[in-house]
Formats: sequence, structure tokens, C-alpha cells
Amino acid sequence: MSIDFRKFDSKVELEAQRELFQECFPECNDTPVISTAHYNWKFHSKKGEMKSAEFTANSEEGILGYYSAIPYQYRFSGKIVNAAMVCDVMTGVKARGKGIFTKLGIYSTDEFAKLGYDFTTGYPIRKEVIPGHIKAGWEINFELNLYGRFIKFNSFLKKRKLDYLAPLINVIWDFTIGLLNFVLLPRNNKLKVETINSEFIDSITGLSDFYTKWGNEIEISLVKDLDFLKWRLGAPQKAYFISVLRDDNKIVGVLIAREVFKEGVPCMGILDISILKMHYKYANLLTNEILSVAKKRDVELLLIMISKRWFKKYKLSHNIFIKTPFKFYLIIKQLNAAINSIVLKNEKNWHLTWIDSDDL
Repeated sequence: MSIDFRKFDSKVELEAQRELFQECFPECNDTPVISTAHYNWKFHSKKGEMKSAEFTANSEEGILGYYSAIPYQYRFSGKIVNAAMVCDVMTGVKARGKGIFTKLGIYSTDEFAKLGYDFTTGYPIRKEVIPGHIKAGWEINFELNLYGRFIKFNSFLKKRKLDYLAPLINVIWDFTIGLLNFVLLPRNNKLKVETINSEFIDSITGLSDFYTKWGNEIEISLVKDLDFLKWRLGAPQKAYFISVLRDDNKIVGVLIAREVFKEGVPCMGILDISILKMHYKYANLLTNEILSVAKKRDVELLLIMISKRWFKKYKLSHNIFIKTPFKFYLIIKQLNAAINSIVLKNEKNWHLTWIDSDDL
């Protein structure tokens, strides 16, 4: 079978790419993610000079594999660099086990380098895809655990045929959590928190200034300017909540979340939590705020993907977030030799949440 690698032409090949996507990600088949509108938002609506890069492996039978990256900018030791956030990587069922995934990965990342990307980022949760990335020159940097905070146990117990226990356990849980919060969590009457729907993001005064200050406190930080946020929170048929923490009317912390179903459980996924250094200990004010929003919407579980380091800094265990069996990995391939690889590979330099990926 003759295989060639080339740039993806969405004007001609999008229907075939969407069919391949449904084959490779059947869990998405009943969601807006499979739509053409979602594809166009994701790959062709983001502002900026750098454009998304998409490549395919092809044979006489059509598209066998697809490899893409969205341009994300990071502050890297005080300078702006371009990261290729790799997503929607896929190989058709008939083409698996033939080395196509690795060859397409090598070809695509070489093309990313030519386009001016400094390094790639990826966030796999399935271990079976990691060997193919490593063969293509990627490296595993560190783990990103998935933490959860129960609100109630209805769905959790129903799956175990113990739903008759839910009312009692929910009452005991609420009482226990209230007591622990009173004992463990700091309070500050000067700090104010409010939640705004993302469609009204322009009404949040000081948001860009906050993220600039926050970014300057982190060695490697995602550039979350207003253009990026409007794009990232603009996915079709999705609604986001932005919780803002203020001290003397100045933003000192932001939490972004949206509702999502995981394993049949209604959840609130925390897309981002970013707090200025002097206010780390008040992360609970933001998590409690989104908890209140979640309760009103009958959500049963809060979820966050974050590294162990930032989990500890924000004292999320005090707000009864617990480690789940699931974890993501940050994987990277350096494309620009001028980038300091020691800084790039040091976990302490990063602050990563779901907003750094394409998830949620």
C-alpha cells in the first residue's frame, strides 16, 4: 500500500476527516464535537498570525490518518513563544499497527517546525498512544492528575445499585463538608467573588490586566488575552461560567468552568483556575463559588485536571478534592533548539489546567 503525507485540505477532504473522527472517537458521536461547526470553530476561527496546521496520511483508499495542531502562545522566561497544541490525532482502524501513526507524527512535527512553532504540547489520557508519540520524538514531561469533589452521590451510588442510600449519605456528606470547611478554610470579608456567563466576558473589568499579572508570576504561562479567551470559550453549543475573585475591586483570581457529563455523571469541569501569588490560600473562595453554581444546576461532581504541585499550592485537598484513578500526561517535542530545554522540561515552571488543552 502506497502512502503519502501532505497538508490537509478542509475544502475538499472535510467530510472524510469527519467520518474518520467518528470512527476513532465513537464516544463523541452524540455530541456537538462531531459537527462541522465545531471543526470550523476549533481550527479556523482563532485570531492571530499563526494558523492551525493539519496534515494527513493518505492512500488510494483515502485518508488513513490525521494530525493537527492549534497555535497557543506562552510567556517563556519573559518572551512570547509559539506552541503547537496537538489534538485530534487519529489513525483509522484498518491502518493501525503499520507504523503510520509514528511516520505521520514525524512528518507533521517536522512541518510544525518549518511553520515557526517552538515546541509541541499534548495531553494524552490513554497510555496506549504514548509509545507512538515517543517514537516520533516526543517526551513525557509529567503527570496531570484528575481530582474530583463530590457534591452528592446519586449517580455514583445508582451505578452500584445502592441509590436507596443516596439521601442519607448526601446529608452526612453535607454536614461533614460544612464542618471541615469551617475548620480548614480561611475566610476574608474583604474579598468578593461573583460569577458571570462567558457571553458577557466583555463586562468583566480588569480581566486582561489580571491575566497579564498572573502570567508574569509564572515561568511558562499560557497567554490568556481577551482574544484567546473569547475563542477558547466560544465553542458551539457550550456555555462557560467565569468566577472572579476581587480584592479592593482588583481581580486577584479567576476560575472558569462548564457543565459536562463524565461516565454518565453530571459534572462541572474546572477549565482553569489562576490566582495571584499573594492570594493562593483563598482558592477555596473560587471553588466554593462554582460549587454554589453547580448545586443550583443539579451537578453532582466537580472535576479539575492539575499537577500535584498546584493542587498543593491551592490547598484543594482542604476543599475535599480527592485524587481519582485517572490521569493525563503533558508530553512535549522541542522543535526550536534556541528554546532552553532545561526550563521547558522542568515541571516547576508550568501551570497547566484544561484550558491549555482542547478539552472541555
